[in-house]
Amino acid sequence: MSPFLFAVYLDDLTKLCSSFNARYNILYADDILLIIQSGANLERLLHRCKHELAWLDMSINFKQEEWLSPTELRQFLQSA
Repeated sequence: MSPFLFAVYLDDLTKLCSSFNARYNILYADDILLIIQSGANLERLLHRCKHELAWLDMSINFKQEEWLSPTELRQFLQSA
């Protein structure tokens, strides 16, 4: 699937992220980046994303997930 079609296909997921006050949700190729303030909200958001993706016959590959603290994220962005 092309990156553009992937983004169109996941438009509802983007709206779902907004309902959780996610700071950013970035779709790039077949990757999804979620940035959210609260760990509890992130857990709930991931649970809802899992169900939304299942409806689209997709899933989250938890073997490739990354969790960064705000400090780690800041360091990562500064090194890029």
